[in-house]
Amino acid sequence: MAIPPRPEGRGTSPKIGMKTLVLSGANHGFAASAEVISDFLTQEADLSVTLTDDKNALMDLADYDVCVFGTGFTRAARQEDGTVAQLPELATEQEDALFQFVEQGSGLVGIHGTAWCIGGRAVDLIGGHANWHPPGDTFTVNVINRDHRITRDIPDFEVEDEIYMSAYDPEIQILATAEWSDKQHPLAWTKPYGNGRVFYTALGHGPGTFQNPTMQQLIANAIRWAGQTN
Repeated sequence: MAIPPRPEGRGTSPKIGMKTLVLSGANHGFAASAEVISDFLTQEADLSVTLTDDKNALMDLADYDVCVFGTGFTRAARQEDGTVAQLPELATEQEDALFQFVEQGSGLVGIHGTAWCIGGRAVDLIGGHANWHPPGDTFTVNVINRDHRITRDIPDFEVEDEIYMSAYDPEIQILATAEWSDKQHPLAWTKPYGNGRVFYTALGHGPGTFQNPTMQQLIANAIRWAGQTN
């Protein structure tokens, strides 16, 4: 069931601006985070935001510039023998539509679980993947690239979250990292995909991360960057 429109200023907004779809959903606990993301993005005068949990919205992205995607490509399902299998979260046609949307020149802002336990073309789209992380903790996010439009005005900031141990394409442009076990691990990066642009952050295990004003600015900047055509 799609989330019904909320009053103007609290979610779906008719104002003119970069059109952004925030796809909510229970997978990876993203529904609570999506509400927070939609609320703060709606306050940005240059963004027009739609929040929905209807995955079929991916089949009709022609009017959007950017998709914020945090429900992921796979979901964990316990099998009869007690093992856990990773099953597709999207129908094939929904997934195809998302890939085509980006490849043809639009933007994707991937959040946290989007890169969890994925393979194949999803890794090619996002630029990396993870299947393990140490226990959640409070840590500093270090901005290591201040020349990029997304992070030029973003200071280092502290969050309570998870640090994914990501395997990633060496061609991605890493924007921010965090330290664990005396090593820096990438937590935000960008990459091209076809004619489109992808921003991904491994941050976002819970809605508290998105209540941080610096994180809010990072996401808003990422949307503006991903939705540009030059």
